[in-house]
Amino acid sequence: MMLLRSCLTFVLELFYGPLAPLYPWLTHLLFGRNWHEWRRSVLPWIHEARTIADIGCGPGDLAVDLATPERRVLAIDRSRSMLHLARRRLSRIGKRLPIAILCADARALPIADSSLDAVVMTFPTAVVLDPRTRAEIARVLRPGGTFVTVVAVSPKEWPWWLRPCSPLLRRLMPTAEEGSAYALPLPGDTKLVGQWIRTAHPSGTVYLWVAQRVGPSDA
Repeated sequence: MMLLRSCLTFVLELFYGPLAPLYPWLTHLLFGRNWHEWRRSVLPWIHEARTIADIGCGPGDLAVDLATPERRVLAIDRSRSMLHLARRRLSRIGKRLPIAILCADARALPIADSSLDAVVMTFPTAVVLDPRTRAEIARVLRPGGTFVTVVAVSPKEWPWWLRPCSPLLRRLMPTAEEGSAYALPLPGDTKLVGQWIRTAHPSGTVYLWVAQRVGPSDA
């Protein structure tokens, strides 16, 4: 199973490079509309935030949902191919939204200290376990700011065309137990204090790690 997951990870990496235009099609094939609904689980936790970073924004669908006339969103991804999709997504909307698109590594964010109300990541890669990532998130959040991570999901059912493969797919999906490392204290985490949250959806149970930035401002 570990070998199969390693192969799957390698294939998925291609969707952040040359196969990026197929990424929206892939997520719809695997999860239908549920993928985006699961990612939207972050919304109740950041409704008062006025400045938000969506790290690993992909094609920008969640960033569009996060943006309001009163809320500025930084859509950040290390993949230029994904950010190209995000720009196309914004151009198709036909109205200006307060979204800035940045190509950056989560371990070195080009953002001022204590300048954000919230940071969100949805189904992040292992980069979130890097102490440098967690330290950067703590640095850019203001005291009392929120960090929300959608870590895992337990689907109730799969699209009908994938149901014959559902036993294998369930084994490949990350579980809350496997994602427990997201909530472990790591170097750089002294300013992030969080808890596990389970959110029930008609399509399944979503597991989030919700943390707050504590301590004085770094500014």
